[in-house]
Amino acid sequence: MKYDFTTIMDRRNQDAIALEYVHIPQADGTAPKMPISQLKLKEGFDLIPMWVADMNYPTCPAILEAMEKRLKHPAFGYFNPRQEYFESIIHWHNIRHGVIGLKPEHIGYENGVIGGVMSAMQLFCAPGDKVLIHSPTYVGFTKSLTNYGYQIVCSPLKLDPQGI
Repeated sequence: MKYDFTTIMDRRNQDAIALEYVHIPQADGTAPKMPISQLKLKEGFDLIPMWVADMNYPTCPAILEAMEKRLKHPAFGYFNPRQEYFESIIHWHNIRHGVIGLKPEHIGYENGVIGGVMSAMQLFCAPGDKVLIHSPTYVGFTKSLTNYGYQIVCSPLKLDPQGI
């Protein structure tokens, strides 16, 4: 399938979080919201919203078609992954890495990055442990770490001589 990743959409005034405000993480784990319009950018520099996994190009038509098909069913809610989900992971690990004996009960399911990160954190950390993160960072990480009882230690990113 060919897809155009070069056409950029104008997402201003479309409720695009990445273009309206940023959260500025603080050492205490809070991340107050600041409108992007209030940021003082160095002359000649644009803000690149790398703090959010957002896209500025149209969604691939095949994805839209699959979503439209699913949207025709009127019930939404929580779900468990189907057997095919686990079978595809088991098959991939067998073909790609030669893994034998992998079973569905060996596979954890998370429906997002934050859930996956927090599941991994619970394997290695206990509430009250300190967790080092770069700052600025995605506010979802800081909020989740705080909600799970971890102490955030910020490693502030610093500007280089060119101001980047």
